[in-house]
Amino acid sequence: MELLECKDLCYRYGSDYVLENVNFSVMEDDFLAVIGPNGGGKTTLIKILLGLLEPNKGKIFYPHNSVFNPHSLIGYVPQDTTINSDFPIQAIDVVKMGFLKKNLFGYKVSKNETILAFEMLDKLGVKDLAYKRISELSGGQRQRVLIARALCGSPKLIILDEPTSSIDTKTQSEIYKILKSFNAFHTIIVISHDISVLLGYASRVLYVNKEVIVHKIPNLNLDTDGHICEVDLLDKFAI
Repeated sequence: MELLECKDLCYRYGSDYVLENVNFSVMEDDFLAVIGPNGGGKTTLIKILLGLLEPNKGKIFYPHNSVFNPHSLIGYVPQDTTINSDFPIQAIDVVKMGFLKKNLFGYKVSKNETILAFEMLDKLGVKDLAYKRISELSGGQRQRVLIARALCGSPKLIILDEPTSSIDTKTQSEIYKILKSFNAFHTIIVISHDISVLLGYASRVLYVNKEVIVHKIPNLNLDTDGHICEVDLLDKFAI
């Protein structure tokens, strides 16, 4: 099922177009890898999908509005996990932020939502860190906590911006394996510069460099850690 379709999207800063005539669709079971050079428009495209920017031209269509529409909950994991990392807050409280909705009495998380927050940390393998302060966690651990927060509320679409930057290859594979396990219930879009591990889990690639070119993932040889052989990558996936 098609969640959204971008048609002829254009966006410019001043007189310079960052994105021009962008056309692609996002399907319900997609695991998209968004790649491309710095300044090619990846972040701008994601901000448009998140509703943070309005395109100068073109439009996003939602074919099945009852399933997914502009007001649907989207889970988002930012690139920089160090922002406010010194704030004295526990991991479980960060996760529970994913449930926060304003009501008559302010912001409140229910008992059931608290239970679900612990379950989400458990699925991501960091339940034992629930009462640790964010400042005490490693980069990979913080990333898992933020992914758990993004998953709260069961968003149809999850967008992750460089979720494995500054993380070793083994931890990258572990995080992508976890994300793949959620892919049956959530459409996933990942921005990444390091594609050699990511392509072992993605279903399609969006190459963003002013325009967007969609590539299917070829059959590639993986080693035991899910890492793609660089020779296969160059021979079979030339962009």
